[in-house]
Amino acid sequence: MKSFFSDPDYWSRKSRQEYSHTRHNIGFITIDELVREYETSFTMEKKFHCEMGKANRKKQKIIFIKPTTFMNLSGTSALSVKTYYNISLKNIFVIHDDIDLDVGRIKIKTGGGNGGHNGLKSIDRGISPMYNRIRIGIGRPSNKYEISNYVLSNFDKSEYEIMKQAVDKITANFHLLLDCKFDQFRNKVV
Repeated sequence: MKSFFSDPDYWSRKSRQEYSHTRHNIGFITIDELVREYETSFTMEKKFHCEMGKANRKKQKIIFIKPTTFMNLSGTSALSVKTYYNISLKNIFVIHDDIDLDVGRIKIKTGGGNGGHNGLKSIDRGISPMYNRIRIGIGRPSNKYEISNYVLSNFDKSEYEIMKQAVDKITANFHLLLDCKFDQFRNKVV
């Protein structure tokens, strides 16, 4: 009989559930909405250390992943999926929280620094930093010593409404990224 002490994924699953509605999890929240939009669902892919949803659009195969590792090991999943499916960096989009942007502000860029984000550090080490990033602002606490508590806290009611609008904008316009219309996407969501 397997107990949670012998289950290597237990702690990452427990952590994901506990922090599922926090600022630091806005990337996963957005991915969940995209999976609904593209009418697919997630399956557990242990060999890739992630939950994976697959969809097709205009003869394009779309793969959505949510690593099941701790955030600071996200590169493990990114590298294994990238390698197995032979995905070019130009076709990889990482959606993540950004403490340096105001709540709900969206920016898109290719490459760049990780801003101290441990998940991005891991992905940078795994696949290089030259992937596409959709950055969603979560704001910054007034006291820099409260950052870890802040990013792991839930949005308040007014922030929730702003974040819902941001996620809806990304979801409604994601097809533009799939059609390589970055400027049009930027104009619609920024």
